[in-house]
Amino acid sequence: MSQFKDSIAQTNVQFPIETVIEPISGENYGKAVIFLPVSLAEANLPGVATPEAGKLYVLNSSNFGTVSGAGLKKWLVPFFANAQAGVIGVAVYDDDMEAETNLLADVYEKFKMYGYFKFGFSTTGYNDLQVALCNLCAADALYSRLWIGTSDANVLTKTSLLVSALAASSGSYRLIYNPDSNINPALAQLGASLSKVNATGTPVGNSVDMAGFSGIGASGADDDEGNPLNLSATDKAALDDQKIGYDTWVGDGTENVVTEGSLYSNGESVGAEWVKAYVTYMCKVRTANYMSRMNVFRNNQTYQAILLILQDVVRGFVTMGRLADFLITAPNFRDLPKSGDTITVPDAWQATYIDDVREVAVYGTLYLTMPTR
Repeated sequence: MSQFKDSIAQTNVQFPIETVIEPISGENYGKAVIFLPVSLAEANLPGVATPEAGKLYVLNSSNFGTVSGAGLKKWLVPFFANAQAGVIGVAVYDDDMEAETNLLADVYEKFKMYGYFKFGFSTTGYNDLQVALCNLCAADALYSRLWIGTSDANVLTKTSLLVSALAASSGSYRLIYNPDSNINPALAQLGASLSKVNATGTPVGNSVDMAGFSGIGASGADDDEGNPLNLSATDKAALDDQKIGYDTWVGDGTENVVTEGSLYSNGESVGAEWVKAYVTYMCKVRTANYMSRMNVFRNNQTYQAILLILQDVVRGFVTMGRLADFLITAPNFRDLPKSGDTITVPDAWQATYIDDVREVAVYGTLYLTMPTR
């Protein structure tokens, strides 16, 4: 290669290579945000020189080991053991009662679009934090769902203060019980759900329960050797009645557990709501992109193009077998309202969400905003 030095090829021909990072629409539905009080930030984010309220710190499988510490790191170990390509944002908020900015509500509003799954970390005031987040997420069900882990054994006797406090909140939540206070069983299970890309090109629609994963034990008491046992039938029934999930050994000779229970506190299917929210969001984004093109008019041609967008977004879930019996139920264009900016089609589509042990009917809404003024 001596001929290359100082040659025309070296000095006169340039192929600049640039790294371009572009946001991917919908990627927030495969991410989580953990809200962390600034009073605990130094101990739990030791790899950050000076963690500040109002900032979001992005953790992945490569950096969390050095960036995180204390209890937060213990939470993250089983998550990243399964979701090695996963990403978590840690949003730091000010928990000083006299603070005027960067309080929980401020930080939530600032970073709510970063990740669909919301968690709250705290060593004191844990119940209050979950209730506050539940109320905040209630107004943003399309973009935010709260997942909570608890080690409070009082859930087994239906006397948990956390559950009682959440009952007075305005939103719904997913709660998973495991007696190991060092982990968050909900976050660990989410790692399994986000561990692979499916036919949609995303992890959206992956199983949210009954899928084996490692890193935590079962939700029963320890045996004489300190190994967690499975819950009794009585305990499982008590948790099922409260729509609280729990972990059970697979029983195949591995260290894998599955999460049993995939309902929000209001009875909604966790997986079906995840898929429905993603489809709605993607249709909103892609429809907005389509309508912002030159010479797009409020007519049947535009309407049919938007319905094709809906079909395209849903196709991946049909291909993977997660949705069946997909049907567009939107009315004909001539039957839509003839005035106003926003056309809302409450039952634009329907399908059957298929899980490992259940089927859920889902219905989607279509929003079209075409300014008339």
